[in-house]
Amino acid sequence: IILTLSRIVVEELHKKNQVEVTIDLKPALDDQKLDNRLIRDLNEHGKKKLGNIFQFWLPASMVPVFIELLEIDPEKECHQVSAKERKQILHLLKNFRFKISHHRSFKEAIITAGGVATDEISPKNMESKLVKGLFFAGEMIDLDAETGGYNLQIAYSTGWLAGNSCLKN
Repeated sequence: IILTLSRIVVEELHKKNQVEVTIDLKPALDDQKLDNRLIRDLNEHGKKKLGNIFQFWLPASMVPVFIELLEIDPEKECHQVSAKERKQILHLLKNFRFKISHHRSFKEAIITAGGVATDEISPKNMESKLVKGLFFAGEMIDLDAETGGYNLQIAYSTGWLAGNSCLKN
């Protein structure tokens, strides 16, 4: 999800816009099903501390953040969690909100956006329309795609075409 959103987020941050994201951490469960699961888990683990059962619902790295946002004592035993507190947990699981204030460095980028405009490159051979004998491929081109190997395929295909075209030139 984050990789898919990253291009949009970076563009908005560069425009100096505030970026707030809301994620449904349990998209496969509607509110009623999730509430039933919470009730079941809280009952099943009645004597355990609330903070210890968040691992059933969240990745471990998110648990401390989740606990901080909830403002429910993580030392509280599960059987002591009120209906109101359970609804708070449910709401946060279905509406996890956070602000993004900056992005990681270029060195850490998985993909990049920007580059040579596609209308300045011949799609037949990946040669620059402005400078004869100059060829482009992959991340050099202002072209990015959804996650799932598409960017790699773009890099391989344009690299192959540019390389072969360069040899013919």
